Amino acid sequence: MATIKDVAEHAQVSRATVSRVLNNTGQVTESTRDRVNAAIKVLDYRPNPVAQSLACNTTNTIGLMVSSFRGGFFGDLMAQVQQVADTAGKVMIVTQGKHSAECERAALEHLMNMRCDGLLLHVRYLSDEELIEMAEKMPPFVLLDRYIEALADRCVTFDHIAAGEQAVQVLIDQGHSHIACLAGKLFKENARQRFQGYANKLEEKDIQLDMELVTEGDYDRDSGYRGMKQILSTGKPVTAVYACSEEMAVGCMDALRELNMKVPDDISLISYDSVDLCTFLTPHVSALHFPITEMASVAGTLLMSQMHIDGFNRPVQQHFKGELRIRQSVKQPL
Repeated sequence: MATIKDVAEHAQVSRATVSRVLNNTGQVTESTRDRVNAAIKVLDYRPNPVAQSLACNTTNTIGLMVSSFRGGFFGDLMAQVQQVADTAGKVMIVTQGKHSAECERAALEHLMNMRCDGLLLHVRYLSDEELIEMAEKMPPFVLLDRYIEALADRCVTFDHIAAGEQAVQVLIDQGHSHIACLAGKLFKENARQRFQGYANKLEEKDIQLDMELVTEGDYDRDSGYRGMKQILSTGKPVTAVYACSEEMAVGCMDALRELNMKVPDDISLISYDSVDLCTFLTPHVSALHFPITEMASVAGTLLMSQMHIDGFNRPVQQHFKGELRIRQSVKQPL
């Protein structure tokens, strides 16, 4: 395997000149650059990325931490960040924080040990205080779907409260007052905000909040199924359901189908949706679209701008709002 010394001898230049050509640093005449590149091609020389990293004090990598590798939501998120990384000529290293502060902390430590040049973090369990403290020793980083006032310039956010209010307003406009909620785990900030939008709208319309019509789940299909069965087992009247994730909406429909109940004839349904899963259901489910693809692209661009990568400017928009997509799953109660 050819070495940098072999390239230098073949091109009749110093190893330092070869290094300048490889790293595009310093001044090199065009004729010399052409000789070096010709030698690289003839010898099939492949630069050692580890050696380059040591020489340039950079690994040419970015780290991405997501909560999970499962589901279309995280697939779309990772694909979009990968696209930005490819454009910037960066290699992406991905870890998952799973579902605990301990796992998120370990995943973040791993990325820092890999000496990533920048980090894009979809964190759910680490506290604001810990992230603020860690910011002092971390490389440039961006928080996706997380707002911390002290780190506001690094945050790409979504208005979950307003989105929840919009979704529930659709049900109320159709005459529903017995509205159940399939919520996420309420100790998590974004889940609490989605639920808060539901609670706000009920209060605004003088509809009593009944916590027996609320269940907490993991944003997955099984918790949507179990939550819907639990709510119906109370025997209380329910004419509509607000599902705080598309996967829970699928589970909700599984439970209703099992009980020979139809959407929207027996129960209306509206959901969050980030990957258009609601259009694959029958009937197509009305949804409040959560634009994770656009947010991931903006977060990646923001990170590259913080890393001072040529061609990447700080995005104008870092805060997003939901988009209502009305379909066939909501009707007036009988």
